[in-house]
Amino acid sequence: MKKLSFIFFILFFITINVSARKIPTQPNSYNGMALSARSLAMGNTGAAAVSQTDNIYFNPAGLAYNTNEKIFTEVLISALRDSSLPKQEINRVDPTELGLMSIVLMQKFGAISWRTLSSYETKSSDENNWSRKQENIKAVTLSVGNTSSNGAALGVNISYLYGTLAESSVENSIPYAQTSSGNGFSIDVGMTLPLKKHIILGVNFENIAGFMWWSDYGNYEQLPFTFRSGAGYYLGGFSLLADYSKRFYRFGDMKENFISLGTEQYLTHFLCVRAGAESESSFSDKENIKYTYGFGLNISIVTVNFAAQNYKLKSENVSEYFCSVKANI
Repeated sequence: MKKLSFIFFILFFITINVSARKIPTQPNSYNGMALSARSLAMGNTGAAAVSQTDNIYFNPAGLAYNTNEKIFTEVLISALRDSSLPKQEINRVDPTELGLMSIVLMQKFGAISWRTLSSYETKSSDENNWSRKQENIKAVTLSVGNTSSNGAALGVNISYLYGTLAESSVENSIPYAQTSSGNGFSIDVGMTLPLKKHIILGVNFENIAGFMWWSDYGNYEQLPFTFRSGAGYYLGGFSLLADYSKRFYRFGDMKENFISLGTEQYLTHFLCVRAGAESESSFSDKENIKYTYGFGLNISIVTVNFAAQNYKLKSENVSEYFCSVKANI
């Protein structure tokens, strides 16, 4: 009887401990990234972009200007990351690792996409303790846009989120292990307004409603709301974009305000070059600027885009490289 009572007490204690444990996601676990190397090379701008797969991420209203009846697809791959910093240090700022990032199918006025929001692993240890965490969160998004008679557009994203969390550790000789699956949803609403012949304004409200339920933690998370606005200037083969974004994280002390600039210039009908920069609030501090650049090649029905991003983290250089391929089906 004493043994049964002791076992019951241990099980009860473990249950209480698990249920009280905080969901181990990061503040930026639901951020994701642009769905094309085009915007990644242009300083992560896109609130005023039009007819691009990146509208899914930056502003779905831009899809309303796509009048192409043909279906095309675009695939984004994170190809390389170069830094002397440990991988887990970079994962705290950019919680995605190398590999397939997104797949998009896009047609007139809309798109459907699969994308990675976060996918990484962290480890830590000392003489007496160690811990390991794996996080993998994806989103399937249906995006639609529609224009009014004056050229203004409204767009909506409806996303289904799913993922897994895995924790294991030994602290003060006490082992712990937990694996959880999550399901959730989010809704984004965006608008664009052509001011003049060559100028477009855009605004997007990301995660205007968004929640993620984690089964074995008995709790849910509210996704961080993001406000994004921007302007675009288009003249022939030249584009200039400027964005401001504000993220309202639910916890942590991560950077929340960003301004971005990006430009694109077509040199020929099949070759264009791109460049951009992104910084927190101001470009006066060069140590906090992320520099981006890349180019695109149009080959028949296929477009190949390349992008590179360079920034400093803890005074060390970090370089990331991406490639996306777009083709008509």
